[in-house]
Formats: sequence, C-alpha cells, structure tokens
Amino acid sequence: MQRYLLTDYNNASAETRDVYDDFMRTTGESSVPIWLQSLGHSAPLARAYWERAKGTLFSGSLPLPLKEMIVFVVSARHGARYCSACHAQNVLSLDQALEFKDLHAFVTAGAERNLPPYYEHVVAFAEKVVADANQVTDEDFEMLMDEGFSREEICEIIAVIDLASMFNIYTSALKLDLDPNYRAIL
Repeated sequence: MQRYLLTDYNNASAETRDVYDDFMRTTGESSVPIWLQSLGHSAPLARAYWERAKGTLFSGSLPLPLKEMIVFVVSARHGARYCSACHAQNVLSLDQALEFKDLHAFVTAGAERNLPPYYEHVVAFAEKVVADANQVTDEDFEMLMDEGFSREEICEIIAVIDLASMFNIYTSALKLDLDPNYRAIL
C-alpha cells in the first residue's frame, strides 16, 4: 500500500512551488525529490520541513560533506532506507575520496569499518547520540573538542543528528520510494 500522495511541480499551489523553487535553487537540483513532493499538499508543512533542512545543512560552520556523512550514518543506524540512500548519494557527490562500496561496507561491517579519519570521531559521537543521547558524557564532548571542534560546532553536530532523526521517522513511516537517482544502501 502506498502511504502517501505526491504533489508534482505542475499540480502544486503557488506557495508550494515557491518551496520547490527554493529547494532547487539552494541545492542545485533540477527536480523536486519525493520527500518534498510528499509534503506538497501542504505549503506550510513543506516550507517547515524544507526550512529546517536548509537552515541545518546549508548554514553554520561545519562543512557540508561532514553534515551529509552525519545524516547518512544516523539514517543507516535507524534503518531509514530513503534517507540513507539519499545522503549516501550526497556524500559521494561531495567527497570524491569515497565510493559507494566504502559506504556500503560501513553499513554492513559494524565495528570493522574503514572511514577516513576526518569523519571517524564525529561518526562515533553521532552513533552514541543515536544509541542513547542521555548517555553522552563530558568525555565525549572533550574528545570532539580535542579534535578541534568548538562547543558551538558540537551543538551543530547534534542539530544535524536531530534533523536526520526527524526525517528518518517521516520517510520510514511513509515507506517513501527512492528517487530514481538514489541507490539503495540498506
């Protein structure tokens, strides 16, 4: 059973088209993804989800490839098929040092993973937050600070984790189909 309806660009209200246009302008994409079309029936809801994503991913001081890796890892840990595929694609388009097989190995290897050092500490922190945010310790913060992250940047990392979790619940509960340009990793 399909649990959602899509509102394509041509059938969207003017307010929803404004959201779609902002998405495409900001991301450089030439089409509106399924997750956003599934919200297109409600311009306020589409705008709220898009503004949250835009504000979290496209502002702040952390680089976009790191944010995309965080979303990918959180989505993979939550078993969110749509988000893990989408953000695997985004990571690969932003970090040419990685290949699909690297991300797939990360998902399937458990503790035996091989990520570039640039990602390792943030990924470990994100996984701990996903497992139980109440168990994050001062030492976890200090580990990131020792790696050069400020307290503000650690808050930004947590905001990205939270954003991913929100989208994971939304896309998984609806069982969104993958966009044609996404490759399933789960």
